[in-house]
Amino acid sequence: MNKMTDLVSLRKTIEEDYARKVNSFRLLPITGKDILVGDSIIAFMLMKKYGFESWINMGIAGDTTTGVMERLDAVIRQKPKKVIVSVGSNDLVLTNHSLEEIAYHLRDIMIILKSHDIDVYYLLVTPICSSCEHANHLYIANRTNEMIYQLNQIIKHTLLNTDIIDTYTPLTNTHNELDSRYSKDGIHLNDLGYQIFTQTIHDALR
Repeated sequence: MNKMTDLVSLRKTIEEDYARKVNSFRLLPITGKDILVGDSIIAFMLMKKYGFESWINMGIAGDTTTGVMERLDAVIRQKPKKVIVSVGSNDLVLTNHSLEEIAYHLRDIMIILKSHDIDVYYLLVTPICSSCEHANHLYIANRTNEMIYQLNQIIKHTLLNTDIIDTYTPLTNTHNELDSRYSKDGIHLNDLGYQIFTQTIHDALR
């Protein structure tokens, strides 16, 4: 298989799992709990282990800004006081969105959530390490740290009225890429990576 075939196969797997998870979120009992919503960085996070046991995890691996927008009804239905959004990286490889379009989609997500009297926080897109020995290039695909850095800069200038939490800088090494100590495959976080990621969030919320 070539890279394009692998990416098509990955997209198919994501799509097949996506609808089932969205439906399950829409059927959750209403609790008023705060929510984390986003892609695999959220989906793979162990809530109890990292101090978010009182929150609902609405992460879906492979999600994009468009996907989060289309399932905001499930988030709003829960009547949370706080929502943390972590999405944007997959837009770089699974959509044709420009960097500006990604930021505009995020702005629209924030506007909708805030219109329901929800305090919203956005987590900057985390870096990657394509040069790491254990890097999974299927998952990393065509992402680069230059693209991610530029996207984060545009997001910061676009989401002027949103609380932004810098989850990018604490995970980078001196070469401005994801520190290999914090990842299992060059893009997803391992336990140490999640410790730093979640502590950054807790510090910002305090």
